[in-house]
Amino acid sequence: MTMHGWVILGNAATKRVNGQEIVITAGRSGDLGAAIRAWEDDERHRMAYELGNPGRLVNDALDRLRQARDI
Repeated sequence: MTMHGWVILGNAATKRVNGQEIVITAGRSGDLGAAIRAWEDDERHRMAYELGNPGRLVNDALDRLRQARDI
């Protein structure tokens, strides 16, 4: 069985992401769907944060330039 790219085998699901095999288990709750959604939410937040890092670096550099110019 597959679910949005996940291969589900009993209480575990696997998916290959960026060449790395991800394995999710149902855990104590026994709800594999919830475990997959939680992993996908965490991954979405991680990616958004990492994609925002260059913007934060540029903003910090521009702020330092403005401060240096104003002194």
